[in-house]
Amino acid sequence: MNPYLADILMQPQALKRVITNFSVNELTPITGQLEGGDFDRLIITGMGSSFNAAYPAFVHLSQLPIPVSLLNSAELLHTLINTISPRTLLWLNTQSGRSAELVNLIQRIEDHPPGHVLACINDLDSPIAKAANTSINIDAGPEAVVSTKTYLNMMAVNLLVSEYLYRGNLETLKIELLETAKAIQSYLSEWQAQIRQLDDLLDSPFPMMILGRGTSMRTIWNGSLINKEAAKYAVEGMNAADFRHGPLELADADFCALIFAGPIRTSSLNRGLALEIVSYGGRVIWIDHNPDPELPTILIPKVSERTRPLVEILPMQMLTLLIAERKGIQAGKFRYVGKVTEIE
Repeated sequence: MNPYLADILMQPQALKRVITNFSVNELTPITGQLEGGDFDRLIITGMGSSFNAAYPAFVHLSQLPIPVSLLNSAELLHTLINTISPRTLLWLNTQSGRSAELVNLIQRIEDHPPGHVLACINDLDSPIAKAANTSINIDAGPEAVVSTKTYLNMMAVNLLVSEYLYRGNLETLKIELLETAKAIQSYLSEWQAQIRQLDDLLDSPFPMMILGRGTSMRTIWNGSLINKEAAKYAVEGMNAADFRHGPLELADADFCALIFAGPIRTSSLNRGLALEIVSYGGRVIWIDHNPDPELPTILIPKVSERTRPLVEILPMQMLTLLIAERKGIQAGKFRYVGKVTEIE
């Protein structure tokens, strides 16, 4: 089997494992520091899919009484390094623990360290894991190529950590995540049918954009990323609100948008945009857990609102497999880059 497809199909197993084994023991001192006022800010940082996976946790932690930022690690290293202070809680997301930007960041702040470095990581023997004050294992196991298991597990761990730091109901979240893992397993048990449905809806290679809002933005970014990586397909992801500020001019008979319904509070806005694109002659595929009466719909499993981002990536993974098949290439096989980016 294609190693990339094998990793996709192993996602539910990896997800169940990390949820079941997740422990808060190493996080307890951090919550004490947070509640004691030791930190004046929280900076979450990562690159690629590790950055994208952090977005739902960032949204949740924005409710903390201290400022919370989500920053690209390269920008943090070269442009925003002065935002790291001795009272900063610095949260690093890195699958390998060897990405160039994060390794260089850790070296750069050795002489003026932040208050605490927390790393969510898949390799506890990596340089980042050894340099961090606290390392949380995302426990995704080995991964062959494009991020699949590591992306979902990173997001799940980020949600669990953020829930604990916010003093929320961790056990309820664990139950929701385990139910989501079961829903993902059910979806992937019919992966070939999921691809056929996409194939029927995308009957020609339209220029395409992926649109959404809120916590769906992590899917917008990562769906765009993995299609470039795994299928060599240049699809753009954009906030649905930003799309109205100019790019709506793209809407015509040669245009197609994949639009995520997303969070309840803004789904009606996304649907309004979808219908407007259709009125201009464009094509829209709606992605939601319920079929839409006016729009062709790709169905995703119905899960809780806060775990919804974990199932949204599934049709984007199916899209990579479909596009790669149409192009006659092996999905997920790298041509120029490797699994770990060690050069800036």
